[in-house]
Amino acid sequence: MTHRLAHTAALLALAAFSTCAPAQTVLQTAPPDQVEAGSGVLETEPPGRVGRVSLVQGKVEIGGDIGTESSAAVVNWPVTTRNLVTTAPGARTEIRIGSTSIRLDGDSSLEFTELDDDSLRLRLHFGSASIRVMNSEVVPEFELRTAQALVRLNQPGRLRVDADRVPDMSLVSVLDGEAQVDGAGASLTVRTGRSAEISGNGVRDEEVRTLQARRDEFDDWSLTRDQTLVAEQSSRHIGTEMTGYEELDRHGSWSTNSDYGSLWTPTTVASDWTPYRDGQWSYIAPWGWTWVDNAPWGYAPFHYGRWVQVHNRWAWAPGRLERRPVWSPALVGWVGGGNWSVGFGAHNLHAHGWYPLSPYDRYVPGYRLSDQRLRRLNDWRHATRRAAQQRPGPHRGLTVVPREHFGGRGPVVVPRAPRPDRPQLAVPRGQGSAPPPPLVARAGLREDLRNEQRNERRDLLDRRPVRLDTERVTRDRFEVDRGRVDTDPMARQRESNERLARERAQQQERRQDERDRMQRDLDNRLQADRMGFQRDRAQRTEREQQERMRERAERMQQQQRPPVLSTNPAPAFSRPEPRPMPRPEPRPEMRPSPPVQRPSPPPQMVAPPAPRPQPSAPAFTPRGDNSPRAHTDPRGRQVQER
Repeated sequence: MTHRLAHTAALLALAAFSTCAPAQTVLQTAPPDQVEAGSGVLETEPPGRVGRVSLVQGKVEIGGDIGTESSAAVVNWPVTTRNLVTTAPGARTEIRIGSTSIRLDGDSSLEFTELDDDSLRLRLHFGSASIRVMNSEVVPEFELRTAQALVRLNQPGRLRVDADRVPDMSLVSVLDGEAQVDGAGASLTVRTGRSAEISGNGVRDEEVRTLQARRDEFDDWSLTRDQTLVAEQSSRHIGTEMTGYEELDRHGSWSTNSDYGSLWTPTTVASDWTPYRDGQWSYIAPWGWTWVDNAPWGYAPFHYGRWVQVHNRWAWAPGRLERRPVWSPALVGWVGGGNWSVGFGAHNLHAHGWYPLSPYDRYVPGYRLSDQRLRRLNDWRHATRRAAQQRPGPHRGLTVVPREHFGGRGPVVVPRAPRPDRPQLAVPRGQGSAPPPPLVARAGLREDLRNEQRNERRDLLDRRPVRLDTERVTRDRFEVDRGRVDTDPMARQRESNERLARERAQQQERRQDERDRMQRDLDNRLQADRMGFQRDRAQRTEREQQERMRERAERMQQQQRPPVLSTNPAPAFSRPEPRPMPRPEPRPEMRPSPPVQRPSPPPQMVAPPAPRPQPSAPAFTPRGDNSPRAHTDPRGRQVQER
């Protein structure tokens, strides 16, 4: 009996060991959900193209997904798939993806539904967006959706899209180039200077019409930004598809080195400046710890290429010119971890450090990356000093902070972190590992790993046949009858696995229900905001109409009002006395005015007639004579009187 018990215990131990060993191997070599495709590329490989927040004016927020918590956007923050960017009224922001620029006006919400190496898909929930695409290779990858329309580009150009500024209406204006607009059951091509207006919400009749495109202050601002961000030298050295290239010409100078090729040196920093010290570390999925620099130019030099020291100054070496370079969260080497302690003030604390990688250092990512992309990140054209540079030596530009700063919930702000007492530190040999995820991200990773272990254990138990002795067993005065022993010794284990699977499914359903609830809450809030905006606008319009109608009625009443009559007649008891009629005054005598002397005409050569005898006339005409008299008034008119 004792032999049988020992045999049974050995089989159980063997089954448990065979279950746990592969699970530990998976944790060390293959993270959860990692699948190797036939081409050697990991299916869950993060994208190699990432955007950048290049300008923030006012209150701008960026979130990981709809329904998740948002944070204030800062310059140089990475933008990737499922990021939601929202601007408050009066605010503006700009996102750059290589040579493509996307700008949002105030009171707008834009979602990056898909941003990877092969596609750039956006969704404008509400507000106004200005998009400029310069590269013809990006044209087939671009797509923008609103609630009423789908917009694609036929050639490089500039677009202006307004969504829900007017309820249930989208306006697509083509300021340069040509676009294809689909919506309301129609598809039309919109050329430069024209707009397409699509209205309808799927319930009422939908309508599509074209009209002349109109520019406003937001379009002028976007055009001014495009004219300002011109980097001719940087485009020659690194191309236009490296995100952040447009800021380099204004803050540095380019040169060529025989060992490193093209070099860019910042001119707006101090002489003792060191890379990766003026910024913060933020944990961003799926890459992990990501560097966000404080300098306006601090994007491309910290996510592409390497840093070198030339003439005791730091310079950035971008490497070979590529059509579309691979993005990295931070090209640094990590030091410390484990029990490495450094003196900070009066205390020795566990610490983590990092230093900028040189062109001859190998970059080891902390996330899933294919061999092809890893070769592109570590393969350099100029390799004349590779053997010399790979010798062990001090890490130049090393920055060290206490390890506890990486365990909090917020970012690690490096300028605020304490510095070691001694500048020269005893650095452990070998390259260290990146700090572990913070508490918030660690909880989610732990749950994923636990689920992965359960799945692996269930699969192994289902595949491995195990035979146990089912005869009557007596141990420690505990007896089990033969008839009560299960015929299948692994039935209980299968039931346990099934129960775990049901619990996992229920947990996933609860998570999905929570996401759906948060999505419904967000939709309800957005709908309530839209309805409130529409209601306020309708009330304002109604008040303005009433005011105009009242003013119009007052004007018409004033124009049609009769003349005002006297409203104070004389009282009835007072009778005015008759006034005597004035006697007509005698007319003044009309006396002839003296004749007006006119200039005599020039003499003519005519013989004078013979004089006639004139009758004698009285000296004056008596008053009673009625014979007509003629004279000339002061105006020169002939007047006859009697």
